Amino acid sequence: MGNMIIRPVRYIQRMLRGSSRPQLILMSDGFKYAVKFKNNSIQGTRSLVNEYVAGRLARMLHLPVPQFQIVYIPQTFIRANLSPYKFAPGHQFASRFIDNCVREHAKRCLPNRRCIINGRQLAGIIVFDQWVSNIDRKVRNILLKKTSRQGRYQIYMIDHGHSFSRNDVRPNCKWTPHTLSCLPQKLKWNDFYQWCMNELHSPNELLRFVKMIEQLPDQKIYKVILSIPKDWHVSQAEKESLYAYLKRAKRQLRNLIIQYIKNR
Repeated sequence: MGNMIIRPVRYIQRMLRGSSRPQLILMSDGFKYAVKFKNNSIQGTRSLVNEYVAGRLARMLHLPVPQFQIVYIPQTFIRANLSPYKFAPGHQFASRFIDNCVREHAKRCLPNRRCIINGRQLAGIIVFDQWVSNIDRKVRNILLKKTSRQGRYQIYMIDHGHSFSRNDVRPNCKWTPHTLSCLPQKLKWNDFYQWCMNELHSPNELLRFVKMIEQLPDQKIYKVILSIPKDWHVSQAEKESLYAYLKRAKRQLRNLIIQYIKNR
């Protein structure tokens, strides 16, 4: 997340995928952003909270999430460009658009680690998803950006709207203090996580990221939660519940990851 305040300059188009109806917008810093609006009809404002908190925590751990910003988008811009969606003005979540990526169908056969310039981050993706209970990590929720070297890629983590969610109920971004009290739980294994595990040199790579999370000061986590925009309507009680969950999940993380290693 950058410190520069940016504003919308030109509407480009709706993104081709995404249940939150993200929109591609050119911002005043000259970059295109995929913008999720706070009152989108499918996932709602809570998905922006999840994106923001997970993104801030991932950046603290130097994990590969695209640059993002909280952007204020006024009613005038919405009325001129986005009126069919009935989006509300205010603070929105804007993620830097990553161009020149492998197309969706081509990701059915993922490359091996030596073709990924930041391949050491694969372990971190698994561990981080377990910590924030991101139940929606699939192949479609990573990007493989082509580099200047033929056959080499850089991996990015995207779409954290389903963080802090339970995997035994219908997917829902709208956590509550009650649903958080049922977490953490072991994430369901899938083909993407299996690919990551197959590409690890050693299980110690997972434990190294566990240690990084364990060493993340609680005060920094709390500061992130307190910085959630006011117009996203997260009550103080909900913020305290989210903070309590992240501390509890941090304490239990090592044992959960050891279970993965044993079942590898």
